Amino acid sequence: MKTIARKWGNSIGIRIPASMANSLKISDGTPIDVELDGERIIVTRKKYDLKELLARIPDEYEPEEIDWGEPVGGEKW
Repeated sequence: MKTIARKWGNSIGIRIPASMANSLKISDGTPIDVELDGERIIVTRKKYDLKELLARIPDEYEPEEIDWGEPVGGEKW
C-alpha cells in the first residue's frame, strides 16, 4: 500500500487505512510503538505487561465493595 507523508505541526504524519487499523485494533487515541529498522518504520499496538498496568493504579485507590446478594446453592461466605 502506498500513502503520502504530510506535515503535521512540526512533525510528519501518515494515514493508516481503516482496514489496517481495524486489523491491529488501533483507533483514535490507541497507544502505539514506532521503531526504525533500517529504512523501515515499524508500527505496533502498544502492549502492556502486568507490572506497567499495576504501576498506573493510584496509591489511594480503594475498590468499592460490591453486594452480590445472598449465597445461592452451595456457596459459603
